[in-house]
Amino acid sequence: MSKKKKSTSVSDFLLNLSIQRKWFNDKKQLPLKKEHKDLHKIIHVLFNRELGCFPNLVDPQNYNDKIQWLKLFDQDKLNVQCSDKLGLRDYVTSVLGDGHLPEVYAQADSLDAIDFSSLPKSFVLKTNHDSGTVFLVRDKDSYDNSKANTKITKSLKRVYGQEKGEWCYTFVKPKVFAEEFIGDVSDDSPPPDFKFHCSKGKVKWLQYIFDRANTPKEVICNEHGEPLNISFDHNMIPSTEFVKPAEWNDLITAAEKLSEPFKYVRVDLYLISGNVFVGELTFFPLKGCYKGEGQEKLGELLEFDLKTFKDIYAP
Repeated sequence: MSKKKKSTSVSDFLLNLSIQRKWFNDKKQLPLKKEHKDLHKIIHVLFNRELGCFPNLVDPQNYNDKIQWLKLFDQDKLNVQCSDKLGLRDYVTSVLGDGHLPEVYAQADSLDAIDFSSLPKSFVLKTNHDSGTVFLVRDKDSYDNSKANTKITKSLKRVYGQEKGEWCYTFVKPKVFAEEFIGDVSDDSPPPDFKFHCSKGKVKWLQYIFDRANTPKEVICNEHGEPLNISFDHNMIPSTEFVKPAEWNDLITAAEKLSEPFKYVRVDLYLISGNVFVGELTFFPLKGCYKGEGQEKLGELLEFDLKTFKDIYAP
């Protein structure tokens, strides 16, 4: 055995030993059952790899720790439905009524099964079960779909989120769909994202993201739309360029209504020509592995009941 392989084996052994000890310590203070053990390990391997430490599940204070707690103890059928970009639509309509979703033109189990001739000139291609598999088609007559075909085909074959402890995606049947292109087709950058971080029907803060065609910029605002001097996502440029729109109350109302059943959820909204559109609901943003002081400060704002627990979801 080479020195490198031997070193890796020793490191893995020591990591597994540390996680095993953590399991027994956590089990003394939390209602962990044998059904939690695999997920508990996945979370700790992830956290160690990304952040070089283990999450505090017994008394979580920062944002990252609270997201890991939620992965283990807040599993529900509604989380699964709302993690599915197609299943989410029924929930949105039941809560907000009609008019808050882009039209879906077609959906299928594979990209080959979608009849592109029936689609309008501009549309968006997405998969329903993962993050980031999105293609903006501004003009289908000049669009080369080979890149999309490769990525979408690969995405449809995998179970998303397992290695990150994002359990709910395991139960979502992968599909590809084409939906309405909202916003200005001639604009290289997608419309700004209003990402409302909410708990039990209350907005805790807004993560406003814009200029995605370049390096995305991020503004963190409080529930009143006032920019805070906080940087949250280390992949984005922090900014304070935010003007509260006239439709602010409409955005807040939509986010709070959609988040009411959940201890925590990020509600992603768009504002198009004065109308509020729902993008998705996200329960584990960036897998709960943000870097920097921002996640500590925002974790203090994220308050929810840590004394009630749900069992592992098993349909």
